[in-house]
Amino acid sequence: RNSAPTRYCEGAKVTNSVVAEGCVIEGTVENSVIFRGVHVGKGTVVRNSILLQDTYVGSNVTLNCVITDKNVVIKDGRILSGYETMPFFIGKGVTV
Repeated sequence: RNSAPTRYCEGAKVTNSVVAEGCVIEGTVENSVIFRGVHVGKGTVVRNSILLQDTYVGSNVTLNCVITDKNVVIKDGRILSGYETMPFFIGKGVTV
């Protein structure tokens, strides 16, 4: 699909990550892969994770070793963590 470039808002920080087009990054992303159309909310920290297409992550969320399928919604204030050898997986279209 033909998406706009990713928008990095004021205060966003991305290190050692791959971010596709069409995303909105307001928080921090470290050591992660972010697919098209993902939204990372303000105050959110995403580490060591893979967020598939059109995942929405709200504000003040902490994700570590998390894999989301397409169209997942993670509401404000959630803390989700897996382990390097056993990541936390969220299935397609699920709201957490």
